[in-house]
Amino acid sequence: MRIGFTEDEYQRVREWLIAAIAHDPTKITEETLLENLRSDEWKLITTERAASVLQLCAVDGEKIANVLLIGGERNKSIREIMKAHVVVGHYLKALGYTKIVGQPRKEFNAVLQRNGFQKGQEELFKEL
Repeated sequence: MRIGFTEDEYQRVREWLIAAIAHDPTKITEETLLENLRSDEWKLITTERAASVLQLCAVDGEKIANVLLIGGERNKSIREIMKAHVVVGHYLKALGYTKIVGQPRKEFNAVLQRNGFQKGQEELFKEL
């Protein structure tokens, strides 16, 4: 697992991230994605078969990790993503973050809930 942006790593996982953007292109464009990754506003996390983009922020004084995108090799990435989220969760908790939140596609809800995520108003979240 890698945390951090490089042009080479982005090119390796670009296809997966573009596919994730395609599910709702009104929220994020590739231009916005690259701008925020290059400025370190958003964090790129990659595994061999998957990639995710996090926005680390504070809401009402609470430090949260907002999952903006997740993509990966079709039918081979979900296990890697779930293993990586545990490691990333420990890392974020050590930095003082209290939650991971996101608005996943409906087909991922059951898997995420089996792995400790709960339903919020419009998102799923996991306490760290």
